[in-house]
Amino acid sequence: MDFKSFLSGEKLGAKEHYWALVIEPGWIQAGIWEIAGDKAEVTSVSPPAAWEVEEEIIGAADTALSAAVQNLPEDIGEPSKTVFGVPTSWVSEGQIKAEHLEKIKRICSELSLEPSGFVVLPEAIAHHVKSEEGAPLNAVVIGVGDENIEISVFKLGNLVGNSVVARSVSIADDVAEGLARFSGSEALPSRLLLYDGKEGELEEVRQNLLKVSWEEQEKVKFLHTPKVEIVDPDTKVLATALAGASEIANVSSVESTKKEYEEEEGEIPPETENVGKPDGGINAEDLGFAIGEDVAKKPGAPSPETTQALPTQNAPQPSRPAPPATLPKGFEVGRFFARVKNFLVSLLPTKTIQTGFPAPGKRVFALGLGFFVFLIILSFVLWWYLPKAVVSIYVSPKNIEQKTDVVFDTTVSSPDLASAVIPAQIDKTEVSGDKTKSTTGTKVVGEKAKGSVKIRNGTASNINLAVGTILAGTNDLKFSINSAASVSAALSPSEPGTATVDVSAVDIGSQYNLGKDETFKVGNYPKADVDAVALSDFSGGTSREISAVSEDDQKGLEEELTAELLDKAKQSLSQEVGEDKLFIEDSLTPTVGSKSFSNKVGDEASTLKLSLDLKVSGIAVDKKMFYEFARETLKEKVPSGFVLRDEQLKNRFVLIDENKGVYEMEAVIAANLLPELKIDEIAKNISGRSSVVAERYLSSIPGFSRAEIKIKPPLFGKLKVLPRITKNIQIEVAAER
Repeated sequence: MDFKSFLSGEKLGAKEHYWALVIEPGWIQAGIWEIAGDKAEVTSVSPPAAWEVEEEIIGAADTALSAAVQNLPEDIGEPSKTVFGVPTSWVSEGQIKAEHLEKIKRICSELSLEPSGFVVLPEAIAHHVKSEEGAPLNAVVIGVGDENIEISVFKLGNLVGNSVVARSVSIADDVAEGLARFSGSEALPSRLLLYDGKEGELEEVRQNLLKVSWEEQEKVKFLHTPKVEIVDPDTKVLATALAGASEIANVSSVESTKKEYEEEEGEIPPETENVGKPDGGINAEDLGFAIGEDVAKKPGAPSPETTQALPTQNAPQPSRPAPPATLPKGFEVGRFFARVKNFLVSLLPTKTIQTGFPAPGKRVFALGLGFFVFLIILSFVLWWYLPKAVVSIYVSPKNIEQKTDVVFDTTVSSPDLASAVIPAQIDKTEVSGDKTKSTTGTKVVGEKAKGSVKIRNGTASNINLAVGTILAGTNDLKFSINSAASVSAALSPSEPGTATVDVSAVDIGSQYNLGKDETFKVGNYPKADVDAVALSDFSGGTSREISAVSEDDQKGLEEELTAELLDKAKQSLSQEVGEDKLFIEDSLTPTVGSKSFSNKVGDEASTLKLSLDLKVSGIAVDKKMFYEFARETLKEKVPSGFVLRDEQLKNRFVLIDENKGVYEMEAVIAANLLPELKIDEIAKNISGRSSVVAERYLSSIPGFSRAEIKIKPPLFGKLKVLPRITKNIQIEVAAER
């Protein structure tokens, strides 16, 4: 990578100061350095400044820069050229990822910094160790973050690979998981270097890793028990400075020339550190910034009126405003006091303010500072003790079921569980109601056709026809004579005996309206001997279809109203028996008191109404007694690690026989079993954890499906953690439906 490009034509090795800005998830640290001969000298290093959400990163960077510039001599202007140190997760294929590159651009734009390049922190640390120890690094470099752990393996100074592991409850398991991704025939380096912005937590992590029995880890291989070391926070700044200096002037070492701060001048006590060096980075153009170009001439560049000019090298620098103070996360007390410390540093009076007025007196400043500290402590105490949380754990239940016979006897008072006999009591109630519904039956009504016919007798004998004698016409349409008739014998073959009679159709309908001269067969006589002929057109035959009450209408309405009244009786009896009793719904026996339909079957009607009175009886048993019987029935089917609770029991019954108050039933007893959980232990393990980490822990519960975590009052960002006070965490376990 070409770091020299940011010198813009200045003499190599000129006395110029530069920024080293180390950005990690949650922390930012700054340092000021220069090139002195064949080495880089770091003149000032700030304490780490905390940030949580992206909106705070500018304020945290400003705080770190302000703290670092406090120790800068008056004759040296504040630097602008900056080398960035970034974590592994920010870089992909030699380039900073777009979402993180935007953060760096914002920092440079709002804080008037000139980007020169970047280095990856694990590689910078490896380079620095080589500079300090005189030999290439053989080690595993581990960056410990709140959400992730970044692992980089170096062999003979060469980077073997990187791995990012999401944080869980056990830091040792997380490290082992990351190292397992490098598993192979060769052993891993037996040296672990830990770094982050919180020294206090690193010691705890170190102790946890020292307790691990690496020989028992099947996928992780060391030649011997690894040595665990902590990289001091300031080391990362020195390593970043060394990376920039080695690219600019080929220097091979770095040293810290920080001076002790004087408390009366409001300066921050320094700490001496050690750092390493990287193998490379990229230049400012790769970061997305222009070098050696007039940005005002580029398309979309801000106008001179809206662009903040860079300060000249020897111009006095304005004091930087401190970022808004935010509350700490979880139990990280070290971060909390670090943030308070950073903010207070920015409040310490400098020799002059930008306006030229003298700094406020120490007494006024002390009073304001004391009040501010009081508010911070009060906010911290409220945040620590006030929040409450409800954690609902949903698990997939294990279903078991058993079929058995049971007798509910209303004549006994003591149970016989061995014989499956349980005492019961009879409860009765009366219910009544009305119900109306539309009819579905139909009926055809109308008039019969009428007319007159001449009976013709071609036989040699007289014939007598009784009333109702049937005449059959076309299409077998039948008519009957309305009065008796006597027809004389034929006088000759061509002159039959005749008689005129009135006839009516045997059924309704217009199809019986036959025309004049229609011939008919008369009774059982052959039509060749005796027939009838219409004297005129038949008329009056009509038909139409109407809605009427059918048997199915009455039956269906009665079934529906009976079911509704039984539900009503069931609710009434269930409420009457009390909470200590279990009402056996399948024992309901209805008796009809009265029943009245508004219409009979066949009546013309579009609706049908039923009024019904029922006398209903059923049995109830002691709930505790029945649950004891149910648990005894299911006990052989309950697997280890699960618990059977009364509220998870379900049952259904089929009545087999009832005789004089003795109800013999077939019972199906089922239960949804939930895991046996230690609620207090769960609350302890998730206290102070974020929702993501807590849910990751809860997922280890047998049958775990999901979890709902509600925290009151609602918090934001990384403040949104479960209460540290375990009694403020309410655990609920429910079956997933």
